[in-house]
Amino acid sequence: MEKEVLSDERLLQEVQKRFDEKNATLKEMEFLTKKLYDLNQKLKDTDKVKGEFLSLIKNVFNNPMSSLLNLSRMMQKNEDSPQTQKIKAFIQTELLKLDFQLNNIFTAAEIEAGETSSYFSEVNVETIFDEALSSFEYLIEQKSLHVRKEINIGVRLVSDAKKLRTILLNIISNACEYSFRNQEIKFVATIDENNLFLNMHNVGDVISKEHKKEVFNRFQKVDKNSKARESVEGLGLGLSVVNALVESLEGEVDYESSEEETVFQIKIHIDIKDEASSCMTDSANEFLFDDFDDMKEF
Repeated sequence: MEKEVLSDERLLQEVQKRFDEKNATLKEMEFLTKKLYDLNQKLKDTDKVKGEFLSLIKNVFNNPMSSLLNLSRMMQKNEDSPQTQKIKAFIQTELLKLDFQLNNIFTAAEIEAGETSSYFSEVNVETIFDEALSSFEYLIEQKSLHVRKEINIGVRLVSDAKKLRTILLNIISNACEYSFRNQEIKFVATIDENNLFLNMHNVGDVISKEHKKEVFNRFQKVDKNSKARESVEGLGLGLSVVNALVESLEGEVDYESSEEETVFQIKIHIDIKDEASSCMTDSANEFLFDDFDDMKEF
């Protein structure tokens, strides 16, 4: 069979055809690359807008909330009639509830946006616990709960104070909400070489094993038949926030529940601060909060 011999003209036409196909492919790739770049830029802009919006909303709410809480505390110190004092106490309680819920909403939004960076400083677990506990004095008094704390640390720790505060706020809230009246809630904090252990004990509703996966889901409430909880308030964000923050600190959270007690167990990776390098007092935290009028920012 004779092979077809291509003329120079036919050969040039074939080369031109392949060249045109290559150019078309390159133009298509260039077009797709530009579309991909534009899409990526839009995503970046969207993330930036989300971050700015979240920051703006936080400022819009947090600044007035801080002012109202401080004003409410100042009002509590003034001597007035029993009726006026009752109104002041009610205002203080409602502000504390709102502040707690807003903090969880903003934290959940930050987690959803991937903004979970940690800011490490020297922290005092007992100080943070006491501050968090003060936000639920109204509930402790309302349910006649007894609070016991066992904090066996004795060394300076380095962690994220803001995250620790949010974690403690939520496990304290959970323990108070789901405790039967006139019971004890107990907080135990210990350490080993690399970890901080936070255990919150309470006597109340039993969380069945079948709900174990659901407990840490957002907007999930497994307490529809709760005998201990006296309020229907809450968004179902607390334990999902705890779980996400603990994971961001290289830790884990779990629980055990029986008729005797429910224990939420948190393990967080920590660094122990060298005593000689510390320039802070035993009761200090480098990250402090505007919400408390007896604290200052460094």
